[in-house]
Amino acid sequence: MRSSRRPMLPATALTAAILPAVLVPAAATVPPAATVRPVAVITADFPDPDVVRAGSTLYAYSTSSPAGTVPVASAPSATGPWTMRGDALPGKPSWAGEGGFWAPDVSRRADGRYLMYFTAPSAAAGRMCVGAALSPGPLGPFRPLGDGPLVCDAAEGGDIDPASFVDADGKRYLLYKNDGNALTPPAPSVIWLQEVRADGVTLAGPRRELIRNDRPDEQGVIEAPVLVRRPDRYVLIYAGGSYTGDRYFTGYATSATLTGPFAKAGRPLMTTGSLGGAVQGPGGADVLGERVFFHGWAGKARWMYTAGLGWVNGHPVLR
Repeated sequence: MRSSRRPMLPATALTAAILPAVLVPAAATVPPAATVRPVAVITADFPDPDVVRAGSTLYAYSTSSPAGTVPVASAPSATGPWTMRGDALPGKPSWAGEGGFWAPDVSRRADGRYLMYFTAPSAAAGRMCVGAALSPGPLGPFRPLGDGPLVCDAAEGGDIDPASFVDADGKRYLLYKNDGNALTPPAPSVIWLQEVRADGVTLAGPRRELIRNDRPDEQGVIEAPVLVRRPDRYVLIYAGGSYTGDRYFTGYATSATLTGPFAKAGRPLMTTGSLGGAVQGPGGADVLGERVFFHGWAGKARWMYTAGLGWVNGHPVLR
């Protein structure tokens, strides 16, 4: 979850509404968790980090904080040094109400411009919804696109945590979560895959369900999707549990095809325990090449961490 304003969904509330989990057995196919000590690279509140490379520079974006609506930082390498560079989205869209912006995602379009997805409160819908903005460069300023949200289904609890994905054939996709956790009584939350045109903001065809909140350890919550293409499979990395504590974790699911079915791994990619307590509640992850970036609690702030990312038998492992 992204904001303390959001209610936590008890796992028991979804028992009658969710589908049974599809799991990959923990033995044999899934490599054992290794204790890795990630590096804290931004030691200030920088939750839900998204990282892109432009030339020889890395740029990172986060959920709203005192640093801005969408804070942006830059560094010459994954481990830094990282420098705060201001607010990448200084002008809010006309449809947005009061409140923070969550979980930005930035990618470079084929025309060379940079597209930002973000989650913002819709004044009309009364829910969090997905919007888009455009900039000629990665630092911004990004300018909001359109007179309304890109994706906004109030009946499903609103929509949050957008992520971009471009497949090997050049087709572009938007991933997001419908926020059933925001409803009373709670409804299922699903991570969806939606094809979009090259502009990233024109929806193309129906959306496809990838996974939903159907496991006890998720405490009714899944969010923060990021999709990685491997030579023989697709790997969907996501966060599970309440973001407010150390039970928040990063899991993953795999599929031979883009649209699934995706099978959740029996063992998460990282938990507070698997990291030896070095990071509390590791989640909100993003993947860039052989690095994973994510946040974890440090007092009352969520710092940005990074670790190496490798692969064993098609499964992600920290290094």
